[in-house]
Amino acid sequence: MLSALLRKLRSLYARVGFEAIIWVAAFVFLAIHNPDSQNEFTFCPLKNLGFHYCPGCGLGRSVSFLLHGDIVRSFQTHILGIPATIILLSRTITLFSNGIKKDPYKQLTTN
Repeated sequence: MLSALLRKLRSLYARVGFEAIIWVAAFVFLAIHNPDSQNEFTFCPLKNLGFHYCPGCGLGRSVSFLLHGDIVRSFQTHILGIPATIILLSRTITLFSNGIKKDPYKQLTTN
């Protein structure tokens, strides 16, 4: 049972690659994360270095608000949240659609 699941995950990884899996994981996290929570943890390297302004800060919260259906707060949090979501979703869909067409074992046997 577990080995069959691992085989399917390896096949998925071989087809779509690391980037697609990371984007899906990010969207799932932002969809289940509460954007109203006020925790102090941040991935922002500028904020972690002590800078008080970063042009990208708020982008993750904006995407999270959008995934929760709150378009107005998404726009208020960061003006580029909606375009970023559209671009990243289209990139993810492209990676998956190209991966579905690709034969993962063809790369391994062709040299």
